[in-house]
Amino acid sequence: MSAERLTIRSYRQVFRIDRRIYRVDRWTIPVPGGVPLRGIFYFVAALATLVVLGALPLIGSLVGTLSPPLRYVVLPLAVAVMGLQVAPDGRLAHRFAWDWLRLRLRRRRRCAGRPVPLEDEPVAWAGELPHRPDERTPVLKRARVRGPAAVYFRDLVDVSRRRRRLVARPHGQRKGRRTGTTLDSVELADGEVLEVRP
Repeated sequence: MSAERLTIRSYRQVFRIDRRIYRVDRWTIPVPGGVPLRGIFYFVAALATLVVLGALPLIGSLVGTLSPPLRYVVLPLAVAVMGLQVAPDGRLAHRFAWDWLRLRLRRRRRCAGRPVPLEDEPVAWAGELPHRPDERTPVLKRARVRGPAAVYFRDLVDVSRRRRRLVARPHGQRKGRRTGTTLDSVELADGEVLEVRP
């Protein structure tokens, strides 16, 4: 005798109570297993939608071409049955439809939960955006570094001492003059200043 295995993917399915109507007063509903309340909700929502669409000017004429039994019974019943049977992504049909509608109506570009303007919309910027180049830039940038620090250069630089600070320039920039020591890194003591001059 083999035991069957039951895979439970989510405990929500275990503890979710499917409320059903089995009888109305003394009259037993002739549906095996009863009628789910969610199915009644889908039926009433579809019926109300058809009534509202029938009152609109252009769409109302198209809805009016349907016979009353088809319009008020068959279509809402088909929507209710489909809503009970279909579970896209494992979710209830009305929750999936609401999330799909929100996804289509909201801004597609978002950052930190807030909508981002589209490319053709003007963006107002009231602050300042600081920017500091690092060692990955192709050219040497002007900078001032106060120690203690270790400064590394991508290419060789000529470091010379001027008064109380060190000055770094690209290697070989001033030919024919004393350019200082050629280095690719500089160790700065506490309070020592390095000026990078491209």
